[in-house]
Amino acid sequence: MSDPAPERVPALETNAVHGPHTGHVGAVSTPIVHSATFSFASLDDMLAAQQQQAAGAFYQRKGHPTIHATEERLAHLEGAEAALLFPSGMAAISCAFMSLLRAGDHVVCVDPCYGGTQALLQWGRDRLGWEFTFVDARAPETWAAAFRPNTRLLHLESPINPTLAVFDIAQAATLGHALGATVTMDNTIASPIGQKPLDLGCDLSLYSATKSIGGHSDLLAGAAMGPARFMTAVHRTREVFGPIAEPTMAWLIERSLKTMPLRVRASNANALELATRLHGHPAVAQVFYPGLPTHPGHEIAASQMTNGFGPLLAFEVCGGAEIALDVVNRLRVIRHGASLGGVESLASLAAYTSHMVLGREGRARAGIPEGLIRISAGVEHIEDLWADMAQALPQGA
Repeated sequence: MSDPAPERVPALETNAVHGPHTGHVGAVSTPIVHSATFSFASLDDMLAAQQQQAAGAFYQRKGHPTIHATEERLAHLEGAEAALLFPSGMAAISCAFMSLLRAGDHVVCVDPCYGGTQALLQWGRDRLGWEFTFVDARAPETWAAAFRPNTRLLHLESPINPTLAVFDIAQAATLGHALGATVTMDNTIASPIGQKPLDLGCDLSLYSATKSIGGHSDLLAGAAMGPARFMTAVHRTREVFGPIAEPTMAWLIERSLKTMPLRVRASNANALELATRLHGHPAVAQVFYPGLPTHPGHEIAASQMTNGFGPLLAFEVCGGAEIALDVVNRLRVIRHGASLGGVESLASLAAYTSHMVLGREGRARAGIPEGLIRISAGVEHIEDLWADMAQALPQGA
């Protein structure tokens, strides 16, 4: 008698649809429990629910069944021991930082990074006694010099918005651990489908779930994922400060996760095609996209971005900021908006939105041209997107 065939491990698409409970019978969509509190037959039952923390159904701020069902799905897709859902990406990042840092601790953070993260670090310096040093994301060889005896956290982003600079995440995590730091990673641009920070050595993977995870520009959410030893502390911080998700939002996230591999791959494919067509266009000075072989981080990106190179690309228009503004104003299919990761394509001007606070000199130091246009590719037909882009660009350049 032959040995039974090994049980097949479900593929990404199957996991996205079914979550960690393949073969479950009953409702195919997690019911929305509209109750903030729960009753019990005995004190022992109540205490048992409390001890389950996020997995319990005791009081919404401590644990809720609809929210936890989505957290299980997120952890399963990420390959993490645990995940926690938040009402925004900044709530997730803030709770992670506050769970890891004490007064007097030092943070090394890649630069440029998300503006909200910079504001959090400044807030923590002014009110909680944190210290921080920014390091150039384009020069990882310089990072070690920024570490101090009191450095407790290395915070990463890759690719970097809006120039899409990338670096070796595994190498960065090794450096951080060797110098005594916990390593966190804002993986919003790549998404859990596109890049696996935990597999690359990071301790926590953080997201604005508003972006590719939610994917429809109709909700605000955040997520943190990682090993239980870190997530227990993050849960305690969430419980203390109260940034808990809402059941309907959690249900919308679960719905979105089922199509996430399809959406992410379609957006990534559109981004690569747009970047390829823009490269060499007479009205375009340069294109920023790690999927292009000419990008300085292309080989690194190809080794750590597993389902394409992300939905975000940027390009510099010849003629500077005024011409870039005119291009954005002429777009019709691609909408003028500052988010990313949705099914609709968006265009934004870094000099007027995400990096306005840097000023012209600060943007120049970060390698952000004044005429830079950022595109978040959606899932529309590529020929419609390209026709829109072609008519918006200066003619006869």
